[in-house]
Amino acid sequence: MTSACLLTAAFSVPLLAATYPGALVRACSLKPDSPQAASTPAAQPAFDAATIKPPNPKARGPVSGFYGQPGGRIFFGGTVKMLVQMAFNLQRYQVTGGPEWSGSQWFEINAVPPDNSPSRQIKVANANPTPDQRLMLQSLLRDRFGFKFHFESKEGEVYILTRGKKPLQLKPPKNPAADPRAIVLVKQSGIDGEAVGTNTTLDYFAQNLGGDLRLPVLNRTGITGNYDFYLPPDDPENHDAVAAVFDVVNRLGLKLKRGRGPVQVIVIDQVQQPSPN
Repeated sequence: MTSACLLTAAFSVPLLAATYPGALVRACSLKPDSPQAASTPAAQPAFDAATIKPPNPKARGPVSGFYGQPGGRIFFGGTVKMLVQMAFNLQRYQVTGGPEWSGSQWFEINAVPPDNSPSRQIKVANANPTPDQRLMLQSLLRDRFGFKFHFESKEGEVYILTRGKKPLQLKPPKNPAADPRAIVLVKQSGIDGEAVGTNTTLDYFAQNLGGDLRLPVLNRTGITGNYDFYLPPDDPENHDAVAAVFDVVNRLGLKLKRGRGPVQVIVIDQVQQPSPN
């Protein structure tokens, strides 16, 4: 299904559905066998207030990324395409189309959720949006940027994550309520193999590996649940991100191999300069 749709009703990306179910929305009619579930626009969460501005020209440089605060307040710095990535839980290679400025013009967004938002219950700073915050970012794209899109899915090159021969180095999470993390650390001195996982699922871990490997990673481990892990540095001379990822995966008792599988991308059909604050 590739018809253009205005963002309004909840669904989940098949590739990432296990990580953030109900992550996308459409207003168009859906085929009976479609994985998307229809809902009404009223069901779509939205921020209570949001300001969209260019970066301060006197600042040393633009601030990049998502920053969540206790109580659900968020800051985002980046381009529209980066905002689409964050709102729909996608990697850079999964966002295409749109005018040139959608990938180059920088915006800084401050937003506050309504009092009845689950995000109001957040007690600590979060570096990744909650599912509720992603839906509100989607509403902001729709309402302030006039965002329209469609999905395309095709067979393509992927990595497949499976169980390896070594014992698994995964432990029960110390804090089951913690914001999930799964990071292969990149340092100024190189990528030495240090890796940290906090309350992560294997789906979430695979998704993050896809960003490092520049290809989707499909979780075929069959491992469910949430885990912590820590791997100390083991190769201080390494500067190759792909080699570091393969090393981390192997040490965790897992395995990566190239293959073919579904690659889903979001195609920007329409986006406009943001409406006034």
